[in-house]
Amino acid sequence: MATLRPLGSSYSILTVGSKPYIRSVPKELNLDQSAVLEAAQLLGYVSVAMLMVNLRWLRARAQTAVDDLVGSGMLWVDGDGELEYWSPGFILEGQDAIVDG
Repeated sequence: MATLRPLGSSYSILTVGSKPYIRSVPKELNLDQSAVLEAAQLLGYVSVAMLMVNLRWLRARAQTAVDDLVGSGMLWVDGDGELEYWSPGFILEGQDAIVDG
């Protein structure tokens, strides 16, 4: 945390599940957004259908949560059928394995 101090008060470290995230804008995650990010840590991505089944959410709730996270850049969209919402951190972890391997 001390290393972020020179960057100003809007930077901080936020832990969601087992992963640390650097928050660069003053945004608080609500419980639904946190649950989506935790779910994305398992496979690297989530879909609205996955959230509906695993969290027992209605489609509107799941879609709202992923839309909010996509809008803030915390999830990226992929797919041409049912959309998948990928965690950029998971993608970067895969790159590290390729470089290190």
